[in-house]
Amino acid sequence: MLASDPHLRHDRLKRQRGSDVAVYVEPWGSGYGSPYLVMEDGGSATAELVEDAVLLAHKPQEVVSDRRIAFVDGVRRADVSLYQMAEDGAILRGVAGSHACGGVLCEPGVGARWSHERVQRLVIFGGGLKGRLPAVTGGWSWTARCVPDTDPMAPLAELQRLMRMRELELAETLARDGWQVVVDGPFHETHDTEALLVGYVKTHVRPILPVDQHRRVPTLKGGERSSLFRIGEHRYGCYLRLVDGGAAAGPWAGIVRIDLPYSSGQAAAVSVADQMAAFLPRFAGVPYRDPRAPQNLQAIGSLEVHLRHLLGDPGLAVRAAREAAAGTLDAPGDAA
Repeated sequence: MLASDPHLRHDRLKRQRGSDVAVYVEPWGSGYGSPYLVMEDGGSATAELVEDAVLLAHKPQEVVSDRRIAFVDGVRRADVSLYQMAEDGAILRGVAGSHACGGVLCEPGVGARWSHERVQRLVIFGGGLKGRLPAVTGGWSWTARCVPDTDPMAPLAELQRLMRMRELELAETLARDGWQVVVDGPFHETHDTEALLVGYVKTHVRPILPVDQHRRVPTLKGGERSSLFRIGEHRYGCYLRLVDGGAAAGPWAGIVRIDLPYSSGQAAAVSVADQMAAFLPRFAGVPYRDPRAPQNLQAIGSLEVHLRHLLGDPGLAVRAAREAAAGTLDAPGDAA
């Protein structure tokens, strides 16, 4: 059984000592916010336990030495905001930006290596109006896309969607090649449910378990995973504490969620959950290198740095987009 609930201990302390209560330090850098954003009224539970009657801690298992594991992630960057005037005088917003995705392959006896990096530069407009930017010197060119939504944020949302779509394509390709793939982000029903995919969730925004079970999660110790639970109709999940927090760390420090495909079956999901609980703590982020440690895994953090480098210098990207936009004013026919 798990130890007594730290939230309940905190409540008792508050009653005993009045306003003099414990203060914790969030390990993440303040610029990244908090990985635990669950509110008291965060909504009703959507998951149910399937492995145990109550939430229990499962100890780390033996690591399979020949396991090949791949980490997949993407980054995006909006370089300049754009707008066009429609024939009726309406202003339609757009963005010129880019996204990149890739993987880190970790194989016994080989080490880690980059894989399948891909960069795409885009100019995206809302309102169904496509606006092109001409290529400029320095190798800068953009693919034009449009979305029907006129919301000013719709082009940026489309840039995010396209990045996620490329991540999914890469993850499924690697899984079909026999890699156990960890995708940064939750597992969605759009994933290939027959593939060897695992969703990796760093930020908790709502309670997905009933309150009495949710409050037991922070009692996990480093390397322990929780009982398996089912989330909706498409995935299983479990919580994992990568490493124990420091003396002043909050109850949820170092805790992530692992998502697994429901179609693989419960026995297979339990097996993969045990393997991930054994493997992932080895890749836990370290504070002196990553302000989102330990949840942002070292492989994913280094991949993000690599992909941002492939996007090119932000200042040069802005200058190129401005130069291209100026070219459309000289030749308005090319912008249609």
